[in-house]
Amino acid sequence: MPTATASATPQELISSLVEISTLDTLYRDLFFQRALELMSSVLSQDGYRNVKASAASLGMREQQLRGAIERGDWKKTGELTELVRGIRESVARASQSMGLAAAVYDGLTDIPIDPFSPGFHVFVQGSAETLREGRNRAISILSALERTDSSRRDFYARRRADFQALEVGTPIEEKKKTAPAAADLQQAALSALDSGDLSQLNRLLEKLKQTSEAKEEKQESAEVRVTEAAELGEDLLCTFSEATLSAANQLGLAPAQTRSRRQFASLVPYGWQPSFMKNESKQWARDQVTQLMGSTDAATNVKDAIELYLLNPFMNSGGTRYQVCLVVEDLLLEDFPDPEPRSEMERTGLLSALGLETRWGLSRIEIENALLQNGPKILKETLKLDPEAFRLVAIPPDIYTHLAPERGWGQKEMWTHFDGYWIHEGGKLQALAGGDKRFGGTHDVVGFSPSYSSNKILARFAVVQRKRMMSWHQR
Repeated sequence: MPTATASATPQELISSLVEISTLDTLYRDLFFQRALELMSSVLSQDGYRNVKASAASLGMREQQLRGAIERGDWKKTGELTELVRGIRESVARASQSMGLAAAVYDGLTDIPIDPFSPGFHVFVQGSAETLREGRNRAISILSALERTDSSRRDFYARRRADFQALEVGTPIEEKKKTAPAAADLQQAALSALDSGDLSQLNRLLEKLKQTSEAKEEKQESAEVRVTEAAELGEDLLCTFSEATLSAANQLGLAPAQTRSRRQFASLVPYGWQPSFMKNESKQWARDQVTQLMGSTDAATNVKDAIELYLLNPFMNSGGTRYQVCLVVEDLLLEDFPDPEPRSEMERTGLLSALGLETRWGLSRIEIENALLQNGPKILKETLKLDPEAFRLVAIPPDIYTHLAPERGWGQKEMWTHFDGYWIHEGGKLQALAGGDKRFGGTHDVVGFSPSYSSNKILARFAVVQRKRMMSWHQR
């Protein structure tokens, strides 16, 4: 196992890795992988659970000891005294490491929202100042890790360079008070009139006129001004090696390629932004999308799905803003046919590598925990892929919807876990799933609590290029 340099303790490195994972969310899995390596040498996961369980039992054991003393049961008193002493000593020995262990072992599935993704500052109460502070803090942490953890130096350097290139502007919601409020201008105009300062009065009346015209223009339309289709960039093409394909086959993964859907690029500029939290802006965008799609372009359930993903805030499991990938994309995929609901299924090599016994009835928390703990290792050691360039995830919704018709998915009364979350007010997350034929089949989408489990929900996994999950990152 790679070791830290002498200039930083494992505890210091772990603390830095946990903190940077909340700022550089897309690579959180890789930071946590390193934190897990270091934490295992300080306090193993089994050791942490044992100490945690012992600490939880201490109160009960002390009550038992009190009862034994009151009964005069001196044999039992001696046994319980030794047991309580042992528990206290083990908890005391681990006390300095327990906080970090909790952050690493229990914090795996607390997926943070990327504060730098377009518009997401509204969910983390991020002002322009706090975003700049966050960026600078990320640069500082990554610089320190680059110096003190030689095993990942190049990775930290690339992440630092990415943050240094990040330009943090002023969030739309803060572009206010650039001119005095109308009421203030009106009061100032009256004061100028009372004082006889007609020159000042003329200047204030001109400002009032401009303010009034701007207000009328804003009231005429709540539109977000859009002039051209989004730049989609290059196709996400990748040629997998024979070694990778062979290993993938052993895991139950097969290569797949999506088709281009660049014809939908004209819809992207009308996608969600913080102003959509006001109904009039969202309705204007919906009207534009409806006009662009036309009445014959798609069935009602297809239009509904497009509007849902376009006009609402979603994020992927990397915490960054989720947007449908419209370019040609190469990936590895579990492409088995949809089974009968609740039917027994073979435990594939991938499930075993993830430490999962079944595909049915898993909560999203269980899935994310398995992916964070084992995903990077599966990519690097088994598939011979760079975890910095690829990520193992639940199948993304746009890939499912795109490939479902030719594979016969979405024809059963069951749901499939989708990578990603619907962000609601206050930053509350709902995990995504879909594909039940009763509610739209391939275009069905539902949201539920990350802790919710049901034997009607199936897990299906894919290896995707991390580029599809990037929002502000340098490709």
